Amino acid sequence: MENNLVVQSNELVLAAYTMTTKEKQLLLTCISRIDSRPDAPNITKQTKFTVTVDEVAKIFYTDSTKKNAFRDLEQASNRLFDREVLIALEDNKTLRTRFVSGVLYDPNGEQITITFAEDVLPYLTQLKANFTKYRLMEVSELSSIHSMRLYELIVCWVGQYQYTQSMDLDDFRYVMGIKGKYKQFGQLRERVIETAIDEVNESTNYKITVEYHKKSRGKGYEGLTLKFHRKTLDKLTSADGTLSQATIQSIVDNVQFMNDYNNHPSLSYDGKMQTDAFKREMINIIQREPESFNKPNKALESYLPKIKH
Repeated sequence: MENNLVVQSNELVLAAYTMTTKEKQLLLTCISRIDSRPDAPNITKQTKFTVTVDEVAKIFYTDSTKKNAFRDLEQASNRLFDREVLIALEDNKTLRTRFVSGVLYDPNGEQITITFAEDVLPYLTQLKANFTKYRLMEVSELSSIHSMRLYELIVCWVGQYQYTQSMDLDDFRYVMGIKGKYKQFGQLRERVIETAIDEVNESTNYKITVEYHKKSRGKGYEGLTLKFHRKTLDKLTSADGTLSQATIQSIVDNVQFMNDYNNHPSLSYDGKMQTDAFKREMINIIQREPESFNKPNKALESYLPKIKH
């Protein structure tokens, strides 16, 4: 599992499926074994990926819970075989398939061998664009399947230059894999939304805030808005904890910032040559990869206007 990099097409991240936390951990561990680059060796329905109990335990278990890894992996592998996934395609078409076509459990070797379903392979291999990637360790401390799903969605949206998402509650249930469940808003908020947000905020490199939308008629709520940013940007947030676009704009408008970072590796040729293109691209680069602004004494907040006392 070189670098434990998990790469999936955005269509697969946004697909609908139901899964337990242990199944998700097993699935992601197997996906992290796939070289998804366009020029990578071809993977077929015969290609097998083996994961040992010890490998999974090192990432997702503590010393006190490691004794349960063998049992959990066996149960997860049995359930994973039955899981189906619905992938939205163009022209309102939907692909109904499975994640895996075969699971071989070896109790003697304490390992699982997975064969991915043929129809799902194009969403995991030889990806050229429109994909989501993160390190397996980034979700290692998430104990809820809802937290893991929400984290993937956040990474997916940020990769598409989206830093806020508004949707009705039914659409939220769909992308979270809980369609038809938690029909009462109070249950949805307490058991899924707030739990997932709290855990992502506590255990990952992202910060999420949520606003709920009341129904235009009658009582209750009909939708929500999620706002999210990397924690590295916390110093650029407003009083409500959300990322301040005005603050980011003031940074990219700063002449010294342009002088210091006009050779940033993520800038296009136009971004390095044209002021307007530089500002436009930097707004997204700052939000997607704030850690890359790491020149000595030139952190992002150093370009903010000095507060007068």
